[in-house]
Amino acid sequence: MKRREFLTGAAVAAAATLVNPLKALSFPTVFPHGTTIYQPEKCWNGFTVFGTEVESEGTVLIDMNGNVVKQWKDIGQAEHPPKMLKGGYLAGAKRPAPDKKGRVWDDPYSTDLVVVDWNDKVVRNIPRAGMHHDYQFEGNPVGYHAPGMPVDNYKGNILVLSHKFVHNQFISDKELYDDYIAEVDADGKVVWDWLASEHFDEMNFPLDFKKTMYKYPTFSMTRTPGRKGGDWIHVNAASYLGPNKWWDEDKEKYAVFNPENIIISCRQTNTSFIIDKKTKKVLWQVGPEFYRDSMWEFGGKQYKRALSKLGQIIGQHHTHMIPKGLPGGGNIMVYDNGGYAGYGKRNPGAPEGWSDARRDYSRVIEFDPCTLKVVWEHSAKQMGMRNKYQFYSDYVSSAQRLPNGNTLITNGAVGQFQEVTPDHEIVWEYISPYYTANGKYNLVYRAYRVPYDYVPQLKKPTEIKVTPPDNTTFRIKAG
Repeated sequence: MKRREFLTGAAVAAAATLVNPLKALSFPTVFPHGTTIYQPEKCWNGFTVFGTEVESEGTVLIDMNGNVVKQWKDIGQAEHPPKMLKGGYLAGAKRPAPDKKGRVWDDPYSTDLVVVDWNDKVVRNIPRAGMHHDYQFEGNPVGYHAPGMPVDNYKGNILVLSHKFVHNQFISDKELYDDYIAEVDADGKVVWDWLASEHFDEMNFPLDFKKTMYKYPTFSMTRTPGRKGGDWIHVNAASYLGPNKWWDEDKEKYAVFNPENIIISCRQTNTSFIIDKKTKKVLWQVGPEFYRDSMWEFGGKQYKRALSKLGQIIGQHHTHMIPKGLPGGGNIMVYDNGGYAGYGKRNPGAPEGWSDARRDYSRVIEFDPCTLKVVWEHSAKQMGMRNKYQFYSDYVSSAQRLPNGNTLITNGAVGQFQEVTPDHEIVWEYISPYYTANGKYNLVYRAYRVPYDYVPQLKKPTEIKVTPPDNTTFRIKAG
């Protein structure tokens, strides 16, 4: 079954059984937007940048009180993610023409990946990059601020996640919308690349998993006009490991954690991989199975039940290694969405076996990449909520570790950003007011917090505490 068919079918079913579908929603239909919680003394204060997913609105930069301090309407027009660079520069996808919104490498219908200065002048351009979901700048492994590794080198190499249309009979008999990673130098030359389908044999997938994938490789229409493809693996994050404690401790024992190696998140297969930069081979894999008898091996040692204790990861986003210099540096952090993903045997919830893994809540997990031991987890349960679905984004989303130990979380499906402490207190919250005209949703793929000094063109704003009302006594006046 195609993903779009599933979503459309679910919407049609809901509409057919309800006179007013809106009344059936299990979450509030009236709630505040903008900054709804803010405790300045507990936050790592700065500006926050995000793409609105609304073509006419593009990318927005806000202060801690939710005030818009800058907007770029032609960067990130429903393409993601935009990133703020030190000096007041912005990077993101730009359409050469309104119809050119493709995500295929070097295709005439694809977007450009650009860097613009504060005055919107393009200072770097990778034409027809077709970037989707992620890219990284030389000198910073993950695209967000870390001490000693600011995001500022737009003139160096850039790692770009894109697509290519390919055929691979071992994966499916249908054309694939394959994930392609290219590293481009300052002259625009590709100096390294990686195509996912070429490494299918290095990925440890069960037989039933591969059989279902062959029949239903998430085949759907792409953003390239008239082209369908199997988005079989759906990579949604790609970053360098960067400098880390493992490599510093023992380069032979922890060779897999070479700072140049690349870690990727594969949503549809419920897997994350580390790719050897030199050989291009897959060296490290988590998922797709997390059963009690699933065995995790690392460094010649077996860790029984390590995968089951980590817990089933479904449809995850933003798998990355926390950069050195930040609390938790060297650990892996993942926004584990839940929702639906994977391939396997058919069951009542997945009659074709497509997206057979399902769960109706999300969590952010931080774990040791050697043992898979969970170091920190954030979810509704950790916040003391009774219902796990109270922390839930079934797609998109991200998590950024901040220098003070807090974590900025993007619950993207509902346009919600939360800065939470290690003890799970929400000290800042913002709800995006940017809704699509037709879909009536305020999706945000990924938000980033940057220090104030990344934007020297602006003065440090006044930080005003925001205390939310007691929801049990808050009323909207009639009339």
